[in-house]
Amino acid sequence: MGLDSAQANNKYFTLLVPVSGGLFVRDSSKTPTWQDLTPLIPGGETVVAATIVDQGEPPSNDIHISILTEDGDVYQTSCVITGTYTWPTNCRPFVNNTPPVG
Repeated sequence: MGLDSAQANNKYFTLLVPVSGGLFVRDSSKTPTWQDLTPLIPGGETVVAATIVDQGEPPSNDIHISILTEDGDVYQTSCVITGTYTWPTNCRPFVNNTPPVG
């Protein structure tokens, strides 16, 4: 289980990896506030940790989500959080950023 949060454009985001598996984001500007990102996880892998950050420079157009899977793989995506957007279609596909094991 894991929990992380970020603030961007006066919106608050919480990222949750529940014990039961999956990946969920809470978006303070949406109803319902909790959105299921589980279908975006590559290959049905099991997420064990995740982080969420804004893109940095205001105004933030995106948030970035990184996940660590049970197999030790690292993936990252970004999701648009401006204008009219709908979860999870506002997110790009996860990209594998797993470092080489040495």
